[in-house]
Amino acid sequence: MSCYFCGGSRIASLHSAPDRDIRNWSVGSMTLARRYDGQPIIAVELDTNVVLDVSVNGSAGDCVSADVTATAYIEDIKYCPFCGEEL
Repeated sequence: MSCYFCGGSRIASLHSAPDRDIRNWSVGSMTLARRYDGQPIIAVELDTNVVLDVSVNGSAGDCVSADVTATAYIEDIKYCPFCGEEL
């Protein structure tokens, strides 16, 4: 049996940590990839919504919302974070 993450599609969905009757929803994804030198890295993408209150010269402003994706890379991965298999 192979791991879904390191032996399968190499993409795993990240979910929020539910807190007392609040549903668990997808907040991004984690992807196993290879650097230019062949070493494994993990890319983590988190999706969120941001609401900005924009005002000009102290007057009441409008609220603007934006969808934001933050990406981070984790290097020097030696083991799969899901199954523990050496990469």
